[in-house]
Order: sequence, then structure tokens, then C-alpha cells
Amino acid sequence: MTAFFLLDTPLPVQLFVFLLAMLDKEVKYRNQEGEQATMSEQRRWAIGIATGTSIVGLTLTSSLAVLAHFFVNELSRPHSPLQDIDLTWEMPESIGEPPASLQHSLLFKASDGTLLCGEFWAQQQPAPTIVLCHGYRISRDHLRPVAELEYASGYNVFFFDFRGHGDSDSVLTSAGNAEVRDLEAALFAASQQPETLPGKIIIHGFSMGASVALLASPHPDVIAIIADSPYARSDDIMRRIVCHWLAEQSKQWRPLFQPLRHLFPAIAHCTVALCTIDFRLRFGFSVVARPDTSFKHWRTHSQKALHEQATPILLIHSAGDTLIPIEHAYQIVAKAKAHGVALETYFVEQVNHCGAYGYHPLRYTSVIHSFLRRHLRDDVPDKQGHLKVS
Repeated sequence: MTAFFLLDTPLPVQLFVFLLAMLDKEVKYRNQEGEQATMSEQRRWAIGIATGTSIVGLTLTSSLAVLAHFFVNELSRPHSPLQDIDLTWEMPESIGEPPASLQHSLLFKASDGTLLCGEFWAQQQPAPTIVLCHGYRISRDHLRPVAELEYASGYNVFFFDFRGHGDSDSVLTSAGNAEVRDLEAALFAASQQPETLPGKIIIHGFSMGASVALLASPHPDVIAIIADSPYARSDDIMRRIVCHWLAEQSKQWRPLFQPLRHLFPAIAHCTVALCTIDFRLRFGFSVVARPDTSFKHWRTHSQKALHEQATPILLIHSAGDTLIPIEHAYQIVAKAKAHGVALETYFVEQVNHCGAYGYHPLRYTSVIHSFLRRHLRDDVPDKQGHLKVS
């Protein structure tokens, strides 16, 4: 009967819950008959409990392995749009694209041969170039209003699709480490455009795109990074997603099994640990991305390249972000300070992921303009886009 109640739950969870219920029933029965049990019956009871515990442990381990394999498949599957999650980013109002003669479609390859697609919007004279990096499970088209606003401000704009997204090659995604190659290729492509002022590239990333910008090694042509809502370490986000998925799956459970929900954080930790093993065995590299540890490598790279300091960063985050909590931003700030990386912050009281623009559009664009003016100096464009919100 127990298994019948759980037909709508995943098979690993069905097996685990069924065995727990059977073991609980056996324990209750033996407690009732305990007074009359003989010594041999007690031994059989002890052996039965030990055997049942071993079966439960084995079932739980195999169930977690199955869940981890399922999660890795979902994480790495290319061209899968977001589901069950409302995209609440508030984008600028469209103010029009540049003339077709100034828009160039670019095809370029990452170092592993992955073919990537992007668009370069050129000013009529050389100018700094902003490279836009989109988030996980969306495409460059989502950032088109941002591209319009930044182009209207006088910048060249290059926005592209990461691997497994949009028009780029349908290869596995990792939400971080593999995408670093894509950004490195995009920076090279942007630097080769005649309209790009040498050494005047700015990266503006959102969510995963912001995290990838922090993961990448310092680039000689990148003068500044704007990181909007990055994670500090992807395994924490993965655990949060696993917990959310388990919570959604358990909504139809009977009250008898609701206490098992307290086990979800522990199950999520174990699942993500197995995910890291599964992913590395299948794809040959780590799925866990750690932007919070990148700054140590930045410092080493800068010293070898004889740079005086690492690339300056403007870190933007919403205090009420429930997808990537503000604690990730605090962790990035602490690590940047520890390794002498110049980092400025703009935090807002907003509940949406990547919600700082929607919270106060004029303030958002003003903060970015001031940040870029300090680092571009005489090369900052004179134009200023129309700051509207949809």
C-alpha cells in the first residue's frame, strides 16, 4: 500500500520510503511481541534489523547516485529553456537597434572547436567595446534591450550565445567552467574588430555570464568588468536547486511522509557530491565553478604579466535575491579584498534575481557610467542613452 501512495514520486524515493515504512512496521510489531519473544527470535530480529538497515543504506546510496546522474543530465543538456522558473529580470525599454549596415553577425570558435554565434554592433568611429554575457538557459536575445541602451551610450556592443544556448553549437553546458573558453574566444573576436579601441573592452555579465567573467583569467584588452548577480561557488546553487526540486516532488506526499522533507538538505549535499564525481568521470573536468577563488590566480597572472593591478570590478547584486543569495556577493567581496583586487559594489534592496536595474534604472546606469568614466578616462563616449524601463 505504501508504494501505491507514492506512484507519482521518483522511483529512488519510492524505494527508499517503502523500505523505511516496512522497517518501521517490523519494529512496531517486534516491540509488541517483545515480552514473549525467545532468545532465538531476538537473534532473528536483530539479524533482520541489520539486514534491513543494510538494504536501506544500499538503496539510499543507489538512489542518490541515480538522482545525481539525472541532475548532471539536466544541468549539461544543451538548448533547454528554463522551466518552472519565472524570469523576473526587468529590461530596459527598447530604444531601437543601429542601422543594419552597422550590425555584423560573427561566427567564431572556442579553443575546443565549439562554434559560437554573436552580433557586433559597431559605432561609426572607434570606441570602447562592451561584451555582454547572458545567463544560464537564456540567450543573447534576452539582452538585446541592454545592447540597445549601451550602444546608444556610444559603445560598440558584442553579444553572443554561450555553448548550448541560442544559435551556438549544441554541446554540453556546465554553467561556468566550460563557458570560460567561450568568453575568451569572444574577447579575441571583439578585439579584432576595427571599431574596437585597443585595450578598451568592458565585460558586462549577468548571473552565469557574470560568474564566467570572474572565472576567466585577466585579459590584456579588458579594462573593466561589470558583474551583475554572479555566484561565488556553483555547488551551493546546485544544492539549492536540488532542494527546490525535491520540495516540488514531495508536495503530493501524504502527511505520514512529510517529516522526510527535513532530510532534503542532507540529500542535496550528498547528491551534489556525487554529481561532481559523475560529471568528471563523464566529461573530464569539474562541474563546480569557484569565482570566489579566481582572484588568487588573477594576482599570480598579473604578477607574471607585469601588470600593476588586476582588472577592476563593479559588483552588482540584489539583497533579496532568492536564486543567488547576497551572501555570494559578500564572499566575492571578501576574497577580492584579500587578494588586492579593486572591487566596487552596488547593492539594492530588491527581491528579484538581476533586479538592480528594475529597482532604479537611472541609478543603475549612473553607477555604471561613473565606474566606466573612472577607468576609461578620456576614451569614455560622449553619448548618453535614453534610460527607460519597460
